[in-house]
Amino acid sequence: MSSTTAQSLTGRETAWFPVEPGSVAAARTWLLGRSSELVAGQRSEDLALVLSEIVTNAVRHGGGAGQVEISVTPKPEFLCVQVTDDGPGFAPRPGAMASEPSGGFGLFLVERLTRRWGLTREAQRTRVWFEFDYTPA
Repeated sequence: MSSTTAQSLTGRETAWFPVEPGSVAAARTWLLGRSSELVAGQRSEDLALVLSEIVTNAVRHGGGAGQVEISVTPKPEFLCVQVTDDGPGFAPRPGAMASEPSGGFGLFLVERLTRRWGLTREAQRTRVWFEFDYTPA
């Protein structure tokens, strides 16, 4: 795993975390340390929340083995973040929040706080990606 000291992102960076609850905080610390020169204030808190939701899902539903891979790439106006795990994935559907009384708010928050997001399956792995604006929309 990479160091958690603040540094400016100049290109794509990747870190791997074990599939365990403590990895949510570790991943958040890693990403915020890398993006601190690009994302500040309330946007930093929003980024922490979005990443926490996605990594929590990867830990909960990621197959229980392997590692969670997180990659971040700076673009001119936003960060592109990818969270990859060994889980089977899912099909996001409209109204999921309303039909799931014990949760379901996480992806609603992801939708509201990101430029856009999505999910892909490749090589038996699930990747959730999102684009996060440096400044509020």
